[in-house]
Amino acid sequence: MNKITNRIAITIAIVMMTMACTSDKKPKTSHTNKQILQDITEIKAIGKIIPSEDWAIIASTTAAIIKQVLIKEGDTVQAGELLVLLDKGNITLDIEQEQTKLNAAVTENRTTVEDIEKANLNLKQLQAKYETSKRLFAQNAESKEVMETDLTSWRQQELTLKGLQEKRRAQQIKEHEQYLQIQKIQNQENDFNIKARKSGIIMDLTAKVGQSVGNANELGKIVNVSNPIIEAEVDELFAQDVKIGQSVTILPVGRKDNPTTGQIFYISPILSNKSILYETANEGENRRVRKIKIQVNNNNQLPINAKVDCTIKMK
Repeated sequence: MNKITNRIAITIAIVMMTMACTSDKKPKTSHTNKQILQDITEIKAIGKIIPSEDWAIIASTTAAIIKQVLIKEGDTVQAGELLVLLDKGNITLDIEQEQTKLNAAVTENRTTVEDIEKANLNLKQLQAKYETSKRLFAQNAESKEVMETDLTSWRQQELTLKGLQEKRRAQQIKEHEQYLQIQKIQNQENDFNIKARKSGIIMDLTAKVGQSVGNANELGKIVNVSNPIIEAEVDELFAQDVKIGQSVTILPVGRKDNPTTGQIFYISPILSNKSILYETANEGENRRVRKIKIQVNNNNQLPINAKVDCTIKMK
């Protein structure tokens, strides 16, 4: 009987202890995804340093052979600077021949101008002679035949002068056409001088002496690295949370020292697949991103094409 009583007492004690422990526990609170996102103060994004301007291509506009390469990869060049010389072939001789024709036309025109001046002077003299014979004829001091002869000479000289003036106009047209022909050849000659289209640094240079190039063959690139920007990708989960003007902390991938700061200045209006910023194909599967661009405040240690970790401040 005592054993049964003891067992009942022990059972009652266990039940009471269990109830006491249960009553002390408070119910757990669960957070929604929206609440979790509201608690986030920063977003991580992967980015790449890119030029703020498009690349400028080094290319030939004519078919030729490279005669001389005046630059090397990594050189800094200015817009308009001569980069590559192409073999001009006979173009220099063509210019000399056309220049000789132009010089001859100029000399011929100069002679015609002198002839016109002489014809004008002669015309005035013949006109004066006719006016004199006409006055004398009116006074019965000159014959009608002489007066008519002087008139004919004057009219003939007018025709001579008119012919010279027409000749001069034709020569001027010829001279102008010859000048345009030289300009055309000189413009073609300029095609054999490849110049920098913009200021920047030479990259991916492939031009070599003796190389045959055609129209628009790419021989290298020029990139302006003075004011790079960052192109980054934000996971679609946070696509609605990024805003223009948000502050960004930037670090080279794998490093924690010397952070750089910047601000978001562009946000893509669409979602897209992950880009080549990700090294493996699996990283881009079933995931979308929102592309953003970041203006860098201090870019001294950010080489073009370098990957960077971006921390976007939300609050």
